[in-house]
Amino acid sequence: MGQGDAAYIELPNGNNALIDAGPSKAKTGYLAAFLSEHNVVKIDNVVLTHPHADHYTGLQYVFSNIPVANFYDTQTDNTGTSVDEAIRAKAQSMGVNIVHPSAGDMLDWDAGEVQVKVLNACSSPGMSGSGQFLNDCSIVLKITYQNTSMLFTGDMQEDVEADLVTTYGSELKSDVLKVGHHGSQYSSSDVFLAAVKPHDAVISVGRNNYGHPAPDCRARLQAAGAILHRTDLEGSIEYVIGANSASFSPLDSISSLKY
Repeated sequence: MGQGDAAYIELPNGNNALIDAGPSKAKTGYLAAFLSEHNVVKIDNVVLTHPHADHYTGLQYVFSNIPVANFYDTQTDNTGTSVDEAIRAKAQSMGVNIVHPSAGDMLDWDAGEVQVKVLNACSSPGMSGSGQFLNDCSIVLKITYQNTSMLFTGDMQEDVEADLVTTYGSELKSDVLKVGHHGSQYSSSDVFLAAVKPHDAVISVGRNNYGHPAPDCRARLQAAGAILHRTDLEGSIEYVIGANSASFSPLDSISSLKY
């Protein structure tokens, strides 16, 4: 989703999920078009990994136009804006069930057929800050279906990666890594990649707005043997897990436009 994150997931039981809803306000139309094209009339689970605009801006559209059952959110406030609080208030006013997950929680999205585990989250109330503090509070999810797993990392960087390696070790191993912080030079450390061992790595990034993905990060991912997928080069990307295989492909729609 350009210089932001948005991942839409369809689950085997018919439920769905949206992890983040970036990027900037000017690009929100792409998310709206995607949801319309895919006939999304409700969202069972919305996750805001952390309250930065390139992850939450599209939620203003979502909560105003689409019924949402559950909203998974950190208890951190962005001290640089009140928009995140306005989005939370909108969700509450629409009767959405608001959940503040903690590390170690298992989320019931698919009656056990899909395992969703929270690996990181700032769940203590009253926390506030900006910049890297919010990045490191990102909700991190490992989602496993059959024998395939995906690791969604928000904007976490090296310090949190090190903590996760210490806490979870080989449990971090995942087929697909959503690269932290759009491929910043401070994400995807060698130690972290050695634990995750990703076959594929997805970098959600705009057209070099902030120098992302950083050359050092790309080099580490390639040295780890990961196949890179970049939204600035490929547009929106689809990943399908079948009965016996899983595959990537570009989305042939308005939402696949690169920017």
